[in-house]
Amino acid sequence: MKNKVQLPNVYNCSKKNVLVFILFCTCCLSSHAQKMKKYLHKELRTEVATVCEETPDDNPCAGSTIYLALWFDKKQVQVSEKEVSTCDQESIYNIGTYTWKLLPNKEIKIDFDPNRIKGTYAEGLSLKLRDKQLIGYITYINGEVGEYAFKEKEKR
Repeated sequence: MKNKVQLPNVYNCSKKNVLVFILFCTCCLSSHAQKMKKYLHKELRTEVATVCEETPDDNPCAGSTIYLALWFDKKQVQVSEKEVSTCDQESIYNIGTYTWKLLPNKEIKIDFDPNRIKGTYAEGLSLKLRDKQLIGYITYINGEVGEYAFKEKEKR
């Protein structure tokens, strides 16, 4: 009697491996895209500056806060600066709408037009997802880097 050694069916084994690999890639890409889903179609903003004006009288509207605001959809992000006075008067400077993508290292690449962002807080801006939060880094002219957490604008 001969001892028979049964070899695994190589075709079925490699077919299963390919299927598992495809499913794994699909899940990774899907979860990668899901990381930004909670930020889509919401105004995200962060306070980047405050301004105070000296006035001869006691003017309650002499101060203001400047926010950098982002509005993401699946392919584009609208970037603007919003100045809100202490009297809740809001003025908006629309910096532009640009394409964006989430990179594997969790950085968000925005295809800014350098001419449109010159002199704005978006000029030195880079974004990254960190610990389930959108973080902005602004590199200033003097080389210092400010770190800002973007949050959904509160409803009034």
